[in-house]
Amino acid sequence: METSTPLTGPDRDREPGNDPEPAPEPSWSAPAWLRVPGLALAMTAVMTGLGYAVYRWAATGLPMEPLPGSPWPYLGAWAVLTFLAGLLLQWATSGIEYDGRWTLIGIPLFAGIRLSLAYRPDPALLYAYGLAALAVAAAGIALWRLRRTAAGRR
Repeated sequence: METSTPLTGPDRDREPGNDPEPAPEPSWSAPAWLRVPGLALAMTAVMTGLGYAVYRWAATGLPMEPLPGSPWPYLGAWAVLTFLAGLLLQWATSGIEYDGRWTLIGIPLFAGIRLSLAYRPDPALLYAYGLAALAVAAAGIALWRLRRTAAGRR
């Protein structure tokens, strides 16, 4: 003969197939003030690494003939511009789910790195034109965000 204890309390009403699901584990996410520069820094590292790989690949004489001199002034200029463009991109797309956001800056910056390593303009020109382009982009994004928030208030 089998002895069993009767169920008492809240378990009494529960049927065997209706077990409550366990609560999901809370996931940790870095705060925005740390995540935004971190993503921009990661993009900067990737683009600088790709730029150096292009410089080394050009030394083989395949699609681009390397010019004499160090690539680091150009890679440094593009690293600064990539970091600022990454911060600008994060600001522009905050609150918007967009999968291809890094492609918006990745492809033009990689093309710029390739061209500047091929033709070696003055690094001051890279900074001047790059910062001017980023300033125009920031002004355009600011106007777009103002218009977007004004339309949301109506």
